[in-house]
Amino acid sequence: MGLAIAILEQLYQKGATLFATTHYSEMKTFAENTDGFINGSMEFDIETLQPTYRLLLGETGKSQAFEIAIKLGLHPNIVERAHDMAYEDHENYRERFSDEQLKQASFKRQIAINRYSGHKAKKQAGEVKPFDQGDNVTIQAIDEMGIVYTGPDERGNYVVQIKGEKKTFNHKRLALAIPASELYPEDYDFDIIFKSKTYRKIKKDQARKHVEGVWLEEEE
Repeated sequence: MGLAIAILEQLYQKGATLFATTHYSEMKTFAENTDGFINGSMEFDIETLQPTYRLLLGETGKSQAFEIAIKLGLHPNIVERAHDMAYEDHENYRERFSDEQLKQASFKRQIAINRYSGHKAKKQAGEVKPFDQGDNVTIQAIDEMGIVYTGPDERGNYVVQIKGEKKTFNHKRLALAIPASELYPEDYDFDIIFKSKTYRKIKKDQARKHVEGVWLEEEE
């Protein structure tokens, strides 16, 4: 961080025009307090959990990890503990929840635990493990992480996306890492993960009106 700031200062003093990206909060503070520098950030919509692709000049960017975690229903006790460790000060996330929402957050956590236990029990019984779309899984033979796309077929095979590429694996080679229910809202559009930008644009356009001469071909 110190080296980065010193280099920025030196280049600026030599008359260079700079465009720098960073996650260092100290660099953002430096830009706020130093003539010749200005902060900017890319807008992120907390409600939809998607970027708007709008550049906001003069506004300091910040990580939305904790806000997203709260939005997805992670219990505030966990988020508060994470905030304490990250920033060494306390932030009260619990006050954003009503008593009913706190019950729901605890209920979701228990559902995830029960679901994981159910997966484990079925594995021990030798049955096909029922993974859901969006489940984060480990492919044991190659020690890689992937996201479940479709399955199972009649042979117990699932299509799993690994680093943007879809591959087929038998359920016996997969182990649940994180259930989709812990990662995404209930109505999350998984096309964002599994489909190309072109596919999603055509689908969106056709949902609004008929587009002459344009066909939506399913992507595998």
